[in-house]
Amino acid sequence: MPIREIEPQDIPVITIFETEISMISFGEDAITDPLFHTKKLEKALRYEREGMLVLDVDGEVSGWMWITPRKNSVTKETYANFKSFYIAESCRGTAFVDELFEAGMNYCRSEEVTQIVGKVHVSNLPMRLLYKKYGFKPTHLTMELFPNGPQD
Repeated sequence: MPIREIEPQDIPVITIFETEISMISFGEDAITDPLFHTKKLEKALRYEREGMLVLDVDGEVSGWMWITPRKNSVTKETYANFKSFYIAESCRGTAFVDELFEAGMNYCRSEEVTQIVGKVHVSNLPMRLLYKKYGFKPTHLTMELFPNGPQD
């Protein structure tokens, strides 16, 4: 299976993925500074490596999934936060999408999580459909208003 934990040498490619994820999720408010994403990944590599999964196709980083287990401060139950999911264009629509997502689900099972939370921008239909395929249900909707005029 071409899924493995992140390695330090993967960070330059994953920085590009994180920038693209940010643009999809936040539009004009996206953080597109590669240095920001590189530093974030380097820090996380020290503490969250087990949940940082890379799809490696023929020696090329072609997908990325970042999962962080957390404890609910009230119930003390462990849940997982799906932070990032990205598939390179060359692998979209292939079995690699499901392989990477299922590897993430298996990681969650190994951490004995009781809930998995994944946030997705309303316009990101491919990710919304992937979540739906795996049984995720929408639970929150963020509403925004810009009272000083429209923000495109």
